[in-house]
Amino acid sequence: MIANIIDESAHAQKAALDQSPRIKVREYDSIAKIAVIIDEPAHAQRAALEKSPRIKVRGYDSIALHWFNATVWLVMAVTGFGLISGAYVRLVPPAWPETMQTLFGGHDRLTTVHALIGVTWVAVFFVYTLVALPRVIRFLKAVLVLTPWGALKDAWSMAASLGKLFGLKLPHGDAGRFNGAQRLLGTLIIFGSLGIAASGLYLYFAPKLLHFSENAIYGLIFRWSLAGHITLVLLILFGLVAHIYYAVVEERQSLESMTTGEMPVGFIRAHFPKWYRELKAKGELRD
Repeated sequence: MIANIIDESAHAQKAALDQSPRIKVREYDSIAKIAVIIDEPAHAQRAALEKSPRIKVRGYDSIALHWFNATVWLVMAVTGFGLISGAYVRLVPPAWPETMQTLFGGHDRLTTVHALIGVTWVAVFFVYTLVALPRVIRFLKAVLVLTPWGALKDAWSMAASLGKLFGLKLPHGDAGRFNGAQRLLGTLIIFGSLGIAASGLYLYFAPKLLHFSENAIYGLIFRWSLAGHITLVLLILFGLVAHIYYAVVEERQSLESMTTGEMPVGFIRAHFPKWYRELKAKGELRD
């Protein structure tokens, strides 16, 4: 009863406040001015970066490979999720697998299309690695995180970068050609892609080449390959969401470099200080 009395009193007070006369305390133009003032520093910084000289940081072959990879991932995700139609696994609405399988003429044909795209993807990267091996090795040395200490350093750098989104200024280390987030994501994508390629090849070719009834291990490997395949795809897709956000919203210069091959020197100096010093020492900068 006491609780009801207290609640009724509070309710009556709220009702009285809602019914009281109202006065205008802020003009809409003042709210807009506040938003402009808040955005002015960021806008000025972006304008300064745009005016700074640009240098070539990517070759057209790496740009083409990047967009080929992005297109393959999109198509593979679309067709791959269309293959998952079991009663106990629901990663997408049931209508999606039904639509995709109807569009491609059934589950088997969709599987074949998915596999052929995957084999093409593997073949292109294999050939590129053979043709441009020295460049690939340099890239791997720069991006791969192979030690626990390196992973911790890059994780802290990534946390500091995320903190900047919320106004936190944390020391984030001295970024070289790739920052901590890019190195961690790059390592995940490289090793994850190897796992996806290996498991995908087994999932498609093993039932055609092996007699599963003769050895139970074939079926065991198949089930673990399927689980690993899906898990790695989901992990990489999760990382790519953050990658796309940063490229489109926070650091558009990185996205522009994937179309023109060029990047503002001011952007490199602000976001990749170690790389900036290396380029400066080589005499490749004019700022």
